[in-house]
Amino acid sequence: MQNEGNWVVTSILYASYNSVLLIPVLISIKDYIGKIKNIKYISIIVTLITIFLISIVYLLLINVDVNIKELEMPAIYAIDKICHNMKNVYGLIILISIFTTAISLGISFLNNVAYCAKKYNIVAFFICITSVVFSGVGFSNLVNLFYPILGTLGLVQIIQIFLAFL
Repeated sequence: MQNEGNWVVTSILYASYNSVLLIPVLISIKDYIGKIKNIKYISIIVTLITIFLISIVYLLLINVDVNIKELEMPAIYAIDKICHNMKNVYGLIILISIFTTAISLGISFLNNVAYCAKKYNIVAFFICITSVVFSGVGFSNLVNLFYPILGTLGLVQIIQIFLAFL
């Protein structure tokens, strides 16, 4: 039963972690999507695409013959076992996804924090320096360190938005 509680807490922290990343992007695109009707359509389409992609990843991972908790990138391991030639293509797709996410989040953060060119350059420099410093830590170590911290901050953020909405 305690293991189920850990999964619930982990799931809540993961969802709230993603809200920390999502809200700056949503603030940046608010000028482009003004009508409630468009927001509803975009939400439905993105939800359907996400469910479809999650289903594909799930179908890949249920075919893995090892404990996926021990793997750094379980999806790449699963792709390698199913079709070895697709491993490099999938790795390239993940790399592009990481870069596009980092760029969009960085620009959104900069646009929401820096109000003048001088501050923009200082914050951009700080982002670059911290990314170089953290690059040597390793992806799984960063995830283990930052998910709980940013997840907790995201939960506080969600509660604040909810209370402001009320």
